[in-house]
Amino acid sequence: MGKHLNEQGLCVYSGFWWKLALPHLALPVHLVVSLGALAWAASRPKGWIAIAVSVPLGFLIWTLFEYALHRWLLHHKRYPLLRRVFWNGLHREHHMYRQMMDPDHRTVHLAISLPIVLMLVGSVGLATVSGWGLAILGGWLLSYCIYETLHWLYHICDPERGLGKFLWVHGVGHAHTVHHFHHAGKNYGFTTIFWDRVFGTYLPIEQTRAREGYGLREGQPAAAGRDEQSRYQLEKEA
Repeated sequence: MGKHLNEQGLCVYSGFWWKLALPHLALPVHLVVSLGALAWAASRPKGWIAIAVSVPLGFLIWTLFEYALHRWLLHHKRYPLLRRVFWNGLHREHHMYRQMMDPDHRTVHLAISLPIVLMLVGSVGLATVSGWGLAILGGWLLSYCIYETLHWLYHICDPERGLGKFLWVHGVGHAHTVHHFHHAGKNYGFTTIFWDRVFGTYLPIEQTRAREGYGLREGQPAAAGRDEQSRYQLEKEA
């Protein structure tokens, strides 16, 4: 178990502890928890009605949550404490990679995410008597699994082949490429670009200066002056 730096100064993780953050291990665990919450909701009076109505609502809530978390916390730079916790501690390293393809892409570590979701499910389940709260939470957690799956695909799939050509993955995946290599202040959504359009932060890849930007997945330099690598280097030197 451990981690070390490679020649690019990026962490290389090894050992069982770090494997608990791999998508193919973490995602099934969270899927079981989300389905468990929905099953608990279904066991209550009119639970199936609650599920039918609340799961889509849970997805809508999740998409706004992921946008807000990504934009205003994970990219927070103003207040030192928030910057250390969210940008420096959780997100900066992810933006330091020089290509989209990342076969070792990781989710939020189970040691962080699993206690949180178990506490949420237990608290809502014990504090309510109907199935509505659990159904909304189950939909929200199921949407978290969708988010982690999509984010994983953005960093392991060729956007022109296989799953990468699927309309949803293709469109939002290109938006995520823009976020990483063209303008880190745009395209905060992972599962949808809806909230980026609402808040005016959507930037299509066709409007970036490096219009052939798909090559960035193979390590080509990003658009000069706006890429995350340049910004990180300036912050590091400041």
